[in-house]
Amino acid sequence: MNHNRDEFRKMRWKQHRSQVTGLFDAVFSKKEIVDKMAIVGAGNCDDLDIDYLAAKCNSIYLFDIDMESMEKGIENLPEHTRKKIQLVGIDVTGLDKMDFDHHLSSMLDRGEKAEEIIQYVKDAENRLGQLSESIFANHYNGFDVIATSAIYTQLFYNWAKELLSDYSNQYQNKDAEEIKNGLLDLRDEIVRTLNHSISKCIKENGFYITWTDILKIEPEYMDTINEGLGAIFVLASNVGYGAALIGIKSFIEKVGKSELSLRYWPWDFNANKQYLTIGIIGRLK
Repeated sequence: MNHNRDEFRKMRWKQHRSQVTGLFDAVFSKKEIVDKMAIVGAGNCDDLDIDYLAAKCNSIYLFDIDMESMEKGIENLPEHTRKKIQLVGIDVTGLDKMDFDHHLSSMLDRGEKAEEIIQYVKDAENRLGQLSESIFANHYNGFDVIATSAIYTQLFYNWAKELLSDYSNQYQNKDAEEIKNGLLDLRDEIVRTLNHSISKCIKENGFYITWTDILKIEPEYMDTINEGLGAIFVLASNVGYGAALIGIKSFIEKVGKSELSLRYWPWDFNANKQYLTIGIIGRLK
């Protein structure tokens, strides 16, 4: 997805980037000195004003599975900014540690029984905590501020659903649906495990920031959206992205309620898509 972009995206995302910067500004107003900051799912950095953020802290760690896109995202920044940046290439799901994509693809290719595939997916779900610890343990208690950048809806499931569709004619509808449900359970646990691991990487009294696309905006949704957050979450529970809702819920469980702040805005993703985005700021419990 990082490579599927047009030349106008940086400009098109200007308002979205400003909203994201506002999340960080809210944190900077409460925490004047930030030594280390991390952004998980940085990608092309199109939604980040990295130069501005670097001026507010001593170092920024950018995490993403796609090193090439991160490198391109920072290549035109001033040298004094680039010196503060560390790029970390990781698959935050941890599934690469067990070569999950290869094994699942091979099982489907061999036409293995649905129950065997479901069991393999369940075994992967049970290993997520161990896999995640192997990724993040070196960063525990390491950052004053951590943000996740629209990552929940991009983790695992879109790929898995597309892969399963290639083999759907091999399975009866009931079996295909059960495999899909197993993949959904794995997706939800990936999101929960990621938030848990990230929270362990935040220093005491540090801040956690997230923003996520929660639904694709359609004209008929606007009246409901204009009613505010309560109506938005009801709408999203019916037509929104399940991974985003799981991510928001597990995020809120990790931060204190007294300084929790939620906001929302439209994200002009491309010429044909506009997403409603939820941004949240919280201080670690």
